[in-house]
Amino acid sequence: MSMEKKILEILSGEEKSFEELRGTIKDEKLNVVLDEMKDSGLIFLNRDQRYSITLLGKILLLGLKEAYEKITERMELFNFFRTRIPSKFPDEILLKFRVYEDFKMIGKPDLTERKKEIMNTAIGVQPHAEKEIYISAPDVYRPTLMHLIGALKTRPQIKIIFPEEDYKKSNILLRVTRRVIKLNTRIIKPEDQYMGLLIIDNKFCFFGFRDFENKPGWDAVIYTETRECIEWVKENFDYMWKNLAFSEE
Repeated sequence: MSMEKKILEILSGEEKSFEELRGTIKDEKLNVVLDEMKDSGLIFLNRDQRYSITLLGKILLLGLKEAYEKITERMELFNFFRTRIPSKFPDEILLKFRVYEDFKMIGKPDLTERKKEIMNTAIGVQPHAEKEIYISAPDVYRPTLMHLIGALKTRPQIKIIFPEEDYKKSNILLRVTRRVIKLNTRIIKPEDQYMGLLIIDNKFCFFGFRDFENKPGWDAVIYTETRECIEWVKENFDYMWKNLAFSEE
């Protein structure tokens, strides 16, 4: 087994300091290999000076070579995946991940402009929403998205996973919205919400993953219209809904 793979396997279980890694991997080249892996986006060194695996590193560790290669071929995807963490991401779902040519990164450095860009795209295609909408949205989509949904001509079935704090802030808005739409909500602890997403009627979706600081990380999201990928994102929503989120009651 290569030193790189051994490091990824160790960090896949939990983060480690350099001293802890050196206690397991007794090789004088350890420091050099760690630096190379950081540059390759496979691991990162957090504020506590502990190494963690990135989502890109986990993709490589799971043997998803095609996905890994396609990500590294596109700088915007590479920069996105190297700054994400696996967190609560179940391996059995991640193993199904593929990268598609229609992936488009959406995001700008300024938070206000980022929200505008994502929402303008969503509003531009919102007539597609006829049957169902799935949302696992950190702060970015609240409450603008609720207003968008309320303006739909049809009344699709809607499921929303709310982080705890956002749910408390949205209580009044939710009560009003429930009068005009079919709405089911569940609550999730912020540290458990490994993916944020918006799927409208299986026509398209936006999705993103938690960042280095274990926050929702909406500095960028991925937009796709590929059905296979949309179904994969929906599978992640279902996993969070059934296993990580809890009832509001």
